Amino acid sequence: EEKLAEVKCLYNEKFGADAESEDETYHNQLQRCQNSLSELEALFVQKYRHDINDVDEDVCVWIETTGHSRMETLEEKLAEVKCLYHAKFGADAGPKDDTYASKLHRCQDSLCELEAMFAQKYGHDINDVDE
Repeated sequence: EEKLAEVKCLYNEKFGADAESEDETYHNQLQRCQNSLSELEALFVQKYRHDINDVDEDVCVWIETTGHSRMETLEEKLAEVKCLYHAKFGADAGPKDDTYASKLHRCQDSLCELEAMFAQKYGHDINDVDE
């Protein structure tokens, strides 16, 4: 302890302050800097609506998403719409391998149904109507 007291006296003579008081001064300055940093971070969040830790070195904001991606959500909605379409119309919505021949066949079937409904409603064939 004598050596410690001697070192403290020499330090005081050379620097004009106690070693412990400088430690306290350093601690107080560090505390003020940390408080200022906290205030600055709060102001950043208030102004930019995200945490300063979300910004990378290129000043890009990274936002973590959870759950489904936008594409997954759209695919789910598309599947739901296809199911509703199938439930209402009894057919798939736009088959991927729809050929010209199958489209033509469906159109001809629809035309036959329409002609039958016309004949039922008006009592004669649509081809018997004068233009």
